[in-house]
Amino acid sequence: MSVSGMKKQLHKASQLLNERLMGAEGTKLDEDFLKMEKTVTVINVLLAELLSRTTDLLQPNPAYRAKLSMLSTVSRIRGQARTVGYPQTEAMLGECMLFYGQELGATSEFGGALMAVGGALQQVSQAKDILDVSIKQTFIDPLQELQRWEMKEIKYQLKKVNGRRLDFDYKKGRRGKVAPEELHLAWDKFITSKELAERSMFVVLQSDVDRIGQLDALIAALLDYHCNAQRILLGLQGDLQARLTAASNKPARRFRSKKIQVGDDHSGTVGFYHQLSAAAPRSSGKQFMVVPSKPGSPISSYADCGLVLNQPCCRAMYSFMPNREGELDFNEGDIIILTGQVDSNWYEGTLGNRSGLLPVSYVDVLVPLPLP
Repeated sequence: MSVSGMKKQLHKASQLLNERLMGAEGTKLDEDFLKMEKTVTVINVLLAELLSRTTDLLQPNPAYRAKLSMLSTVSRIRGQARTVGYPQTEAMLGECMLFYGQELGATSEFGGALMAVGGALQQVSQAKDILDVSIKQTFIDPLQELQRWEMKEIKYQLKKVNGRRLDFDYKKGRRGKVAPEELHLAWDKFITSKELAERSMFVVLQSDVDRIGQLDALIAALLDYHCNAQRILLGLQGDLQARLTAASNKPARRFRSKKIQVGDDHSGTVGFYHQLSAAAPRSSGKQFMVVPSKPGSPISSYADCGLVLNQPCCRAMYSFMPNREGELDFNEGDIIILTGQVDSNWYEGTLGNRSGLLPVSYVDVLVPLPLP
């Protein structure tokens, strides 16, 4: 800085101290100018807050934002295109559901539902990525341009106005010691800076159409995202309702222990045979087997839960509710005496004192009907 420049800065500082401490009165700016300056100050603060809150809306996790910023900087230094996007929470939850749905397998109703929900959440995440890009292009970028250029220029012009006003007031206070031409030049510079600042503020304050258009673009992007998310989730809800109905209509199944294969241990085999022989009553010239019947069944009681099957019979694998007259209702685990076979789909049978038709696919035959 030159000596004359340093002297000018000292004169401005001296004038400012006189105004602040000594109560000296400086040149007053008109009310319209002061009103515009106040409004521009509010807009400047608003832009900073609005950009920060919008970023929080799209990317709420500050740690992820910092990581993405660092990766973006490194990519620019290396001359690479940034490929890592913000990790959406819907995508992370969807990946979790897809993984464990696959682990449960296709035979699991719950696993299939998990995979359906996970896939839908992945689609919602993709819609949110599109929202991020749209809002950045139509709302954030224009506001950042306004903040970076127009508002920065206004701030510079206002600073210049204040400096030239102090310079003029200092020289005016030293009237008689300062040449009239120098005082007149200081006044011209002050008025020129004021007009430039006033024009810049006027342009920004008259751009309401642009600002409202940017707000409209923000709301349109949000509406588009929520419409897409609603469409995806409504489709998912319909799929889950169908899965729920299908699962509810499946025949109820209860726990059924598997038969244990007897190994080559002869002593164990003999012991097992003796247990069966002791539990079964003697029957002359007929083969039979002992099957434990379900407690509460019409053909058993808790005191006597062993049934000797020396006639055609079957065990119910599922519960069955009759749809037509003549069909036999039974519960899973019931032992039903077979009295005949109508066709490949239906048996005739007896359970306690009730008789009727029973579906072949609902029972496991223990003792088959004799061949015709």
